[in-house]
Order: sequence, then structure tokens, then C-alpha cells
Amino acid sequence: MRSLQWSAVVLAAGLALTPLQPAVADDEIGGVSCLSGSLHLRYNPGLTFTEKTIRVRGTGDLSSCQSARHPRITRGVVRVRATVTGRCPGPIDPASAKVTIAWNDGTRSTVTESAFTREGKSLHVEGDVAAGVFKGGVVRADGRAAGNFIAAAAACLTGGFTRSSITVDRFSVGE
Repeated sequence: MRSLQWSAVVLAAGLALTPLQPAVADDEIGGVSCLSGSLHLRYNPGLTFTEKTIRVRGTGDLSSCQSARHPRITRGVVRVRATVTGRCPGPIDPASAKVTIAWNDGTRSTVTESAFTREGKSLHVEGDVAAGVFKGGVVRADGRAAGNFIAAAAACLTGGFTRSSITVDRFSVGE
């Protein structure tokens, strides 16, 4: 009985001291980092002060990109399709979202399962690359809403807020 207990203790100690390997290492997915970009979104129907389901479509670009494993990638074209539940002034919760990035080297990445947070004009997005180059990586993006809060509030009152622009300050894919 005592040797069974010691075996369990040795096994537990071995597991505790063995470093865990990440599910996907950076060198396996390659990784990319972009230092600038923009995103232009359209909302249909427009956001008002009543919560409802809204379709979001958008296009944008990423630039000043670098990837050690994919050195030809220097920029990307972004396409967004999402269904959200939201209202003015927020929150906006994605029910489903798909972001496709067409990289300038001819490859693509598809991002799903994203989480979105906003604090004032600052935005943060995290999501998983589900298909294409960098599959298995985690996308992290920071940006800020462009435009004027007063004009946005006026649009919410007069038929709906239908367009927004976002400046991308940082975009990366890693583990």
C-alpha cells in the first residue's frame, strides 16, 4: 500500500515539474505582426437606442506587417461579416463573426470565435484563426474608433448609426 502511495506522489511530482507544451507554438503557425491599418464598418439596420440584431459588413487593410516564417507578407485586406446584438451607445455583442484576411502573398486567414471589448474610443479584439495560414493562432488587435461621439449620438437619434471607422494600432497572430 505504501509503495502505491509513493508511486502516486512521484507521478504527481513528475507531472507538476514537467513543463507544459503549448497547443500550438509560434514557430509552428509562423505568426505575423502589423503596426497599422483601418477598418470601415456598415450596420444594417442602423444602431438606435433600442437593442436589436444587426448585420455588420466591413472592409479594411493591415499594413507594416512582418512575419519571420512568411517574409513576403507585408500587408493584408480585411473583410468582416458579423451578426451582432446591440444598441446605442452599446454594448455590442457578436453573435457570430467571420473575418477573412487576404495577405499580399496570396494566402488567406479566416478568424472566428472573436471577443470584442471597448472602453471609450479604445477597442480590443481577440479571436482564433480557424483556417488558412496561421491556423491555430490567436489574433489580438488594438485600435480606436475614429469620428465624433456627438455625431454618433445624433445618428442614433435620427434613424440609426450606420457607419463607423476604426484605426488599427496593432494587429498580431501568435500563440
